[in-house]
Amino acid sequence: MSTKPIRSSRPFFPPEDISLILQDIRLALEEGRLRNGKNLSAFEKLFADYLKIENAVAFDSDSSAFETILHYFGVKDREVIVCTNSFISVPNSVLYSGAKVVFADIREDTLSIDVQSVKNKISDKTCGVIVTHIAGFPNPDLKEIIRLCKDNDLFLIEDATHAVGATVEGQKAGTFGDAAVFAFTPTKILTTGEGAMLVSNDNKLAEEAKRFSYYGSGTGKTNFVNLGRHMMLSEISAIMGLYQLKRVEEFITWRNEIAAIYNKVIDKSIKMHRVRCTEGCRCSYYKYPLILDESVDTKQFTQILMDQFGVETGNVFYPPCHLQTVYKKLSAQNRMDTLPVAEKVLSQTITLPMHAALSKDEAKYVMNSCLYTLEQLSK
Repeated sequence: MSTKPIRSSRPFFPPEDISLILQDIRLALEEGRLRNGKNLSAFEKLFADYLKIENAVAFDSDSSAFETILHYFGVKDREVIVCTNSFISVPNSVLYSGAKVVFADIREDTLSIDVQSVKNKISDKTCGVIVTHIAGFPNPDLKEIIRLCKDNDLFLIEDATHAVGATVEGQKAGTFGDAAVFAFTPTKILTTGEGAMLVSNDNKLAEEAKRFSYYGSGTGKTNFVNLGRHMMLSEISAIMGLYQLKRVEEFITWRNEIAAIYNKVIDKSIKMHRVRCTEGCRCSYYKYPLILDESVDTKQFTQILMDQFGVETGNVFYPPCHLQTVYKKLSAQNRMDTLPVAEKVLSQTITLPMHAALSKDEAKYVMNSCLYTLEQLSK
């Protein structure tokens, strides 16, 4: 057994960055500027430059950012199609915006939203689609989804909460739709503790987002022109984000090197399968999904990994959204159908440890532990 548990995910701040972050936090405290200051502006600008997009507006959470976009598009009393293999914040944001959620199924090989399922869900009430780049894998059908949305006059929001730095033919995920949301919670590739970023080339949306995130503010400190909320990212969070963003390329490179170690072993196994990154794309590997053969008891597999080897696992996501208790309760208000592919494949899918603090030796240990566990279960 490993001398210490190998965590499924964790934030990583190099020691030299911690020292600099603490210096900048001290300066912010001494200056007494903890909100809407130079660090927030710098973080938003650096993020927009990194993506090569016009606008980036920081928020306190991905839910806040999604709600802001949906509010802008006027979704109330209409329908928004969402992948059931998304984090619960995505459909929740649709409901909080006054729209109905329509869940779409996934492809078994990619765990991403299935275009045919999206087509089948479009009705005369549909106003938009939210496409999730699950686990940091750019949706392989993104271009077809873009065409589908254009043909049906639907907005397209990219749920890029997992996908900072992922690319499609050299273009960053999050820059293809009408808007996108990135998340910076502690497990993410880039973390600010809590927080998110709304990005778009729509200048009007960006202006509305700025207003909506601070009580619907206009010019001046006490002029409020619209209804709004308080959803801003703090200066201290922005400081962390600046240092993390400067490291994001090396973080992604390292995650891909860890993934290569996993890939080599999994490709030789008949009991384990992986999601493959589409040719011409770069995966950011927020998580590493492992699809176990139907003959393998997923619960036993993960229990042995933890108890005997100290290897922590996770999932993306099970149960899928439409099977969550809250959405079973809300089934009367939303279009809830059986989604057989998601229900089948996600029950057999776990995620292996993946983070920038993971060593290559630890990754090899994880794979050896998986192979040994499969041997035990096959006896």
